[in-house]
Amino acid sequence: MAKIEKLDAPIGWLIDPHSKWAIHFDFKKNSNEDIGTDFTIDMWGLLPNGKPMEFKSRRKTTKQDSLKTWKQLLASNWVQLDIEKIKIA
Repeated sequence: MAKIEKLDAPIGWLIDPHSKWAIHFDFKKNSNEDIGTDFTIDMWGLLPNGKPMEFKSRRKTTKQDSLKTWKQLLASNWVQLDIEKIKIA
């Protein structure tokens, strides 16, 4: 698998319009260069204060599929969530 020079994939959190679900997009570089990279999409249930609390599922995906899912969710009125602000509160 080719080494990724420039990461043009989503990383971060999206929250659904009803504040019930959050999805975390992540990228982890493997130590073995032959393996390449690993993108994951995790779904979480939210507490009333917006804090992700209940892990629901994980999906490993390609960079292209990760970006496609991110764009589809934004088109469905999901919004980016600044998790650092919630951690402080």
